[in-house]
Amino acid sequence: MFGKSRNTPTVGIVVGLLVLLFSSLVWAQGMADQKPIAESVDKRFANFSDGTTLDRKTGLLWMTQDYWQVKAQWVNWYTAQEYAQRMNNKDFAGYQNWRLPTPEEAATLYDRRKRNEDKDGDKIYIDPMFPKGAGWSTWTSKEKRNKAVAVSFKDEGGEAYQDKIAGADAFLRLVRSSDR
Repeated sequence: MFGKSRNTPTVGIVVGLLVLLFSSLVWAQGMADQKPIAESVDKRFANFSDGTTLDRKTGLLWMTQDYWQVKAQWVNWYTAQEYAQRMNNKDFAGYQNWRLPTPEEAATLYDRRKRNEDKDGDKIYIDPMFPKGAGWSTWTSKEKRNKAVAVSFKDEGGEAYQDKIAGADAFLRLVRSSDR
C-alpha cells in the first residue's frame, strides 16, 4: 500500500509549479509595492528608481531614457531590435519583455501641451518626466519591406516610414505592457 506510486512524477511537477507560482506572486507583489520617485503634474506619468516611467493613462511602462541618452548614438531599426533583446537578456528593471512600441503606443507620448527638449535643444512634445536630451522620435514595430515606421515628437508629431538602415529619425524608446 505504501509502495511506489505511479503518480510520483506528477506530484513532483505539481509541487514545482506551485513553488514557481508562489515565487512569481511574491516577486510581482514586491514590484507592485514599488513607490514612484516622481510624478508628473497631472499624475499621468510616474518615474521609478529602476529607470522606468509608467504611463497610467495607457498602462504602458517605458524606459525613462531613450537609446540616444544611453548610448549617444543613432540606431538603425535592426540594431533597435537587437537592443530590445539585449535589455531583455539583462533583465532590465526586472523584466524580459521590452520591445519596440507600436505606432499607436508611441503616438500616446506626443502631447502638444507638454514641453521637453531633444538632444539638440529643440522642442519636443513629450512629458518632462522623461529627461531632456532624448531623440525627437522613436522607431516602432510596424514595418514594410525595407522600411519601418518612426513616430515623431516634434512639431505636429505623426508617423512616417523610414529606411530601416539609413532612417533620418533613428531614435528608440523601448516599452512593455505594465503589471504595476
